[in-house]
Amino acid sequence: MEILQNMNYEVHVAANFTHYGTLSGKSNQKFIDWLYKKGVVVHDVSIRRGLGNLLDNLNALLKINKLMKQEQFSFVHVHTPIASVLGRVMAFKNRVPVIYTAHGFHFSKTSAKVNWLIFPIEWSLSYITRQLIVINQEDYLFAIRHLHAKSIDYQAGVGINFNLVKTTTLAEHIEANKALRDKFNLPDDVRIIVSVGELSARKNHRIVIEALKKIERTDVHYVIAGKGHLLSYLKSLAGELDIESQVHFINYTTAIRRLNLAADVAILPSLREGLSRAGLEAIRDGAYLLGSDIRGIKDYIVNDDVGKTFDPHDSEALAKLLIQTIDEPRHKLNQQSIDNLMIFDRKNIDRQMRAVYKKIGIENAN
Repeated sequence: MEILQNMNYEVHVAANFTHYGTLSGKSNQKFIDWLYKKGVVVHDVSIRRGLGNLLDNLNALLKINKLMKQEQFSFVHVHTPIASVLGRVMAFKNRVPVIYTAHGFHFSKTSAKVNWLIFPIEWSLSYITRQLIVINQEDYLFAIRHLHAKSIDYQAGVGINFNLVKTTTLAEHIEANKALRDKFNLPDDVRIIVSVGELSARKNHRIVIEALKKIERTDVHYVIAGKGHLLSYLKSLAGELDIESQVHFINYTTAIRRLNLAADVAILPSLREGLSRAGLEAIRDGAYLLGSDIRGIKDYIVNDDVGKTFDPHDSEALAKLLIQTIDEPRHKLNQQSIDNLMIFDRKNIDRQMRAVYKKIGIENAN
């Protein structure tokens, strides 16, 4: 948004600010306040995740159509599956050029077969997409072979400040680790595993709890940051496995860096990702990352210096990796690893995004 404003565009945001998913109410309001402070025009539109909210999404479709007629947008930039469908259909109807950032296609090599039912929709809409941006290599290779957007680019996510990896110190880890132990009243000699992500089947925290049971170490504790409908299930699972005292839950939090600094090991066990920011932030904050061997995670576990991958369905494989890594001291990434990871740096992503907006502006002018 700031890039567009710096290019002298008036920026509008149409999103669902009433049903805001896994965000906290405080974070949602903070974002709204930021938008108003920046002079962004805000439109509360009833777009809902999933196909089970057809009435809300129909109302959103009508409102988006009305907005496009009223505002005469130069172009629109759509995100997320449902919003991208509604936005592209109405953009085509109103002859507005559209950019679509696909934050991970629902269909992939490791997706359930039912997810491929979405492919015909994506294939059809690609014909009316001016610019498609994909954020992992698997999606990029798939898109250039099978989709028909006028332009298809690879962009390494939304970007984070990866320069922080160079300044993270052991003293910060020791201080944050102590604070987290104090929060849960844990002994000094425990080892801490951290995962960040909503409590959903896709995020797959279950497999970590099962692996924790298999390593049979009472001095290893697992801290999960996120909210979601599986909270009761995950607590019950830990109880059934008799490790409930070793599994701790933090609700939605924005203090992700402090949490990663406290970790001895970070785990990202997802079954599907676009390009998970949580894993990138863990690496940036100096935690060794064990991540699922899937697109959107293995993209940035570039070598064993950064982390290791595992089958997200195999708790035994994860348990073995935990045994190998949980007692290893924190270490600085070598320069080659840092150089390889800098493609995910915010400045690089902003540079690419500026070029995309500049290109579509030139095309519209012509």
